[in-house]
Amino acid sequence: MSLLLGGKWNLAPAQGLLRAAFLFLPPLFAFNQILAQAAFPASGPFEAASTTSPSASPADPAAYPAAPAPASPASPSAASFVKNDNRAIINGRPYERPSRKVQFDDYVRDTYGLPALARTSVRASFAQGIGHPAAWGQDWPGFGQRFGSAAAVTVMNGNARYAMETVFHEDMRYIPCHGCSIHRKIENAFMAEFTARHDSDGHRFFTLTPVISDMTGPVIANSLWVPGHSAVDGVAGSKLVFATRIGGHLFREFVWERRHYDPKLPD
Repeated sequence: MSLLLGGKWNLAPAQGLLRAAFLFLPPLFAFNQILAQAAFPASGPFEAASTTSPSASPADPAAYPAAPAPASPASPSAASFVKNDNRAIINGRPYERPSRKVQFDDYVRDTYGLPALARTSVRASFAQGIGHPAAWGQDWPGFGQRFGSAAAVTVMNGNARYAMETVFHEDMRYIPCHGCSIHRKIENAFMAEFTARHDSDGHRFFTLTPVISDMTGPVIANSLWVPGHSAVDGVAGSKLVFATRIGGHLFREFVWERRHYDPKLPD
């Protein structure tokens, strides 16, 4: 473990890091919650209105709306067609709000699966190529330290992202733009890093979840075990995390999802 994380930990900056967390994270969480509430208020169009007359007694049948007429005995698949037609279309696909299991599966894939391994390997290889940090050298043990540090950053970022999207009821899954033009695919890839989807229609709104989660790992790593670095270096280094996530989105847009050969959507 000491080889992977750079030898002896530098615990001196941890005190300052905790102070900064207590000072800045609560306002950021509160601001993020305000944004979520503003984007989708509690009394929105999906909230059913009461139809009971306030002056009528509970036993009065006129106080309640009439029961809907029974559906015609159509084929068993008719109801499924109606359900699918009522779903919102997001990026050329019907959108469904993710269940807890779907959200957890996406967290596991994004934090411990092949996408996480690819992002970790790119960041470790880039750091090895530029010899950063210099104290780790540029031999195989040095690459092991950089890869271990990058893997720890990936796991911390993924845990922070999953915790925040659970608390704020956000959908942070990346949904490729099927059948979209080039500029819409690029726009979709970049917008995923500062927006989230909400409620059953999957509308987008601005959120701080991707920004905070992408900074969590680099700040902790540079504060604790990267030699000669501090939390400020972690904030600056988070741009590499941001770049690798955008690169992964673009790969899905232009390489992986091209296999579907979707019909072109209008801009």
